[in-house]
Amino acid sequence: MSLTENSMTMNTFYLGLLIATLMQASLLVAALTLKKKGSRLSNGLLSGIIALFSYYMLIKVLCGTDLILDYPHLAQTYRPLPFLIWPAFYFYLKSMIDPRFHFQIKDCMHLIPFTLYTFYLLPFFLASEEVKLQSVSIPLSGNYFFVVVLQTILLLFYIVQSYRILRSHQEHIQNLFSDIEKKKLSWLNFFLITFGIIWVAAFIKAFLGISYTGDFAIPPILLCLTIYGIGYYALQQPEIFKDNHTEIKPDEKLTILRSAATSSGAGQALNMKSTPKYEYSTLTSQELSKHGQKLIEYLKKEKPYTNSDLKLQDIALFLKLPPHQISQIINTELKCNFYTLINKYRIDQAKSQLIDSGKQHLNIIEIAYEVGFNSKSAFNTAFKKNTGLTPTQYKKQRLSRSAAA
Repeated sequence: MSLTENSMTMNTFYLGLLIATLMQASLLVAALTLKKKGSRLSNGLLSGIIALFSYYMLIKVLCGTDLILDYPHLAQTYRPLPFLIWPAFYFYLKSMIDPRFHFQIKDCMHLIPFTLYTFYLLPFFLASEEVKLQSVSIPLSGNYFFVVVLQTILLLFYIVQSYRILRSHQEHIQNLFSDIEKKKLSWLNFFLITFGIIWVAAFIKAFLGISYTGDFAIPPILLCLTIYGIGYYALQQPEIFKDNHTEIKPDEKLTILRSAATSSGAGQALNMKSTPKYEYSTLTSQELSKHGQKLIEYLKKEKPYTNSDLKLQDIALFLKLPPHQISQIINTELKCNFYTLINKYRIDQAKSQLIDSGKQHLNIIEIAYEVGFNSKSAFNTAFKKNTGLTPTQYKKQRLSRSAAA
């Protein structure tokens, strides 16, 4: 195949890829816009991110192929977009985990790099088509090198900040919910890594002068799949704080987060003491012990943990105490968080049922549902973490010991 034929083939491939991506992005944006559940702010931010990513890929591919000759006025218009995409994703993440999040004046500082660089490129954007086409083939200048380095630094900054927010969120929900599988936002961790990979690929292309041909077709394809993946998981993601009683006041959230940090071992990294200071708590040590015993009796007698949707607020209503004080009792008296406590009772109940002669007609998933788990995978993970064995291994081991005895 000649060089010209190869170029035409690649152009056709990328044209089809771009059309498919733009159609896919349009459908996702429409679905998010019409989605009635969830935060309007979160859906709006994600729609903007998908649109920006789609445009970024569109122009990036055009500038890396001969297709840019047909659209010279679009040359290099993708350059400022990373300065806007990273903050948008950061704000999307904050809006997902905090139902009270709203933009403040101080948040405008995140738009300064994008605004400054856009104004810097404004003379180029207003230049003639000839000048723009020449920029595609001209070697990278020192200024552009500086911009790419700055974008990389900002990307790392937002990835680190987003990871910290996700980690704090995961600690927070373990003190509110007994089932966190659909509330962890683990899929966003995957996309943080994907963003980094895509940027590294673009970095290599820019400084090695590689065009989007042959094996280097992977980055735009990966970006196309990323756009689809973000939209798909966002549409599947249930609301985390879908009712008012799961929302925690700022002072209560601080106490619960400190509790989570200590119980998870993060307190040492934050230079906290082994037992967190509950500045907003009025409970005495005697009251803590008394309520702790009452909580244990309630769990053993009433078995509320069999409710797969059990929340900290439900326990608080029974004990007639604020949620942050319940969290303090669980952390200081029982030395764990709410999620770990409830799962411990569920696993203990499951272990009894696995070897109960009257329960042998039940399979593993039926027992998992009966003790309060929502899925077999969550049950297996929690069971193995607690016992070191899978439910099936535990059942065989205990039954074989009973038979031998």
